[in-house]
Amino acid sequence: MTVAPYPDRVRRFVRRYSMPYLFIAVPVLSIIVFLFIPMIASFWWSLNDFSGIQAATFVGLKNYIQLFTADPIFIKTLLNTTLFVLMGMGIGPSLGMLTALLLNQKVRFQSVFRTAYYLPVMTSLVVVSTIWVMLYNQNGLLNSLVTGLGFTKVGWLSDPRVALVSVALASVWQGFGFETVIFLAAMQSIPRELYEAAMMDGANPSQRFWYITLPSLRHVIVFVYIYGIIGSYQVFDQVYVMTRGGPVYSTSTIVHYLFTKFMDLRLGYASAIAYVLFAILVIFSFIQWRFFTEKN
Repeated sequence: MTVAPYPDRVRRFVRRYSMPYLFIAVPVLSIIVFLFIPMIASFWWSLNDFSGIQAATFVGLKNYIQLFTADPIFIKTLLNTTLFVLMGMGIGPSLGMLTALLLNQKVRFQSVFRTAYYLPVMTSLVVVSTIWVMLYNQNGLLNSLVTGLGFTKVGWLSDPRVALVSVALASVWQGFGFETVIFLAAMQSIPRELYEAAMMDGANPSQRFWYITLPSLRHVIVFVYIYGIIGSYQVFDQVYVMTRGGPVYSTSTIVHYLFTKFMDLRLGYASAIAYVLFAILVIFSFIQWRFFTEKN
């Protein structure tokens, strides 16, 4: 058996694999240039006192230490973001599952209802937030309903006690259609034979839900919650459009606070905030990965 000369093998390899590697190279280079290099640069900035104008001064972990020991506003934004996540994930997935259960029945115009529930998800967050600002206005629809019932007007976005709740409710309305579609698709993949067998055994609708539907949706529920938590920790658009973080930082979130530090040209400090958020997201992503890895 004769072996082709080395130059011939190289030319044959190039002819065979040049196009696949060329197609792969474009997204790989894009990821390296626009993701990994900025991440490395941002991490280096987080270890420096850097304004983007003057030369960076290395300070080590000082920015991270200051965040947790000498910056009460950051602690407040971290608490606000966590409360926002708890409110959103406490209502959104439950509402999504309820609407999915209703849409999973044999109802007329089912496709119309699916589109109606999912339409806010497809709408820009800026547009949705602007609509809710109009609804929350002192003379808006919600206050008209409140005063019509004999109560005083509510400062939905101006009262520090209710502003964060108002932003969270608007976010839930905009996003629960996503959970609806995910749960509905999962419910329709459950074998109908399971429900038929349960009905023959005399199981009522609530028993069929608790012993068939809910266990079958376990993986989907975990996915929805982890995905939702990761997305909720990155909330920015709604806060920026509706309240700009006010009043008195009552709605300021981690990403909004990070944005304000970048605008103040405290790039090193803002990068440290970004990496704290990155650590939080890595933890939840790791939980999701471990859960699905163990189950598979």
